[in-house]
Amino acid sequence: MNLKLTHLVDLPAIEVEIKYPEMNRTVEQLIRRVESVNHVIIGNDNGRQYRILYEDILYIESIEKKTFIYTPSQVFRSEQKLYQLLDELRPYEFVQISKACLLNINIVESFQALANSRIEVTLQDGEKLNVSRKYLPEIKRALSSEE
Repeated sequence: MNLKLTHLVDLPAIEVEIKYPEMNRTVEQLIRRVESVNHVIIGNDNGRQYRILYEDILYIESIEKKTFIYTPSQVFRSEQKLYQLLDELRPYEFVQISKACLLNINIVESFQALANSRIEVTLQDGEKLNVSRKYLPEIKRALSSEE
């Protein structure tokens, strides 16, 4: 893959052009990543609402019917249910890894097989999450498509 950057002073907005010989997974991933750049979720913290970029989300967790959005610097509360967020984020490489957790596949640093057919995922910030057996096929598919 070649990357060509052109600085145009009089261009009113960023323009991205992807040229490809055939549509494949790599091209589809590039498209999703470019499209996700300006997409946001609204999160609450101490009564204030914040716009959270998809790319800044590490994972989302539901605890006692409350949904929390984890970023590298802060934890936010969301009014949306986990299944609603999964529907919204699935096209942008988020996968469900347990009954109560969604993971941004782009921030996975490594993964390791555990006993009982489970996987431990290590995030770029060093945090570790476990993938439940039920969601193992989905995470394996997502991780293999990243390569």
